[in-house]
Amino acid sequence: MATMPESLQDLGKSIMGMDMTKGADQFLDGLAKLKVPGVDMDALVASQRDNLEAMTKANKAAMEGVTGVGKWQMKILNQTLEELSKAGGSMTKISSPKDVVGEQTDMAKRAFETAVTNMRELADILNTANETATRAIVDRVPDSLDEVKDILKVNKQ
Repeated sequence: MATMPESLQDLGKSIMGMDMTKGADQFLDGLAKLKVPGVDMDALVASQRDNLEAMTKANKAAMEGVTGVGKWQMKILNQTLEELSKAGGSMTKISSPKDVVGEQTDMAKRAFETAVTNMRELADILNTANETATRAIVDRVPDSLDEVKDILKVNKQ
């Protein structure tokens, strides 16, 4: 079975290997040096680093979803080519028009069933990636808001 083109694999590996936090780390390091009265800048920066980590997890999950879709598409392409090859060979052996119609009907049914199975598989890949990406953010937002509230001493008497 064929695999994803090497250039597509290389692109995926490059994107997955990117460290999106480097620029943000420099910004947060600069932010930590600021002195704001009544604000614990170290705590604020730590909170933002955790936010950045959650975003990185979400981005990674999204990229894994894209990679999964690419692999899925290659699998489907290979299956389709294989089925077409088999169908072409079997159709040449059929002599009566009635048998040709019967074989074409069977092939259409198999193609439909395969398409439905493939759509379900794709939906599962995308759903898993979306759930993972969303969970990383959803789990982080309440904590982040509480941290900001504590850092800024909001509603404290």
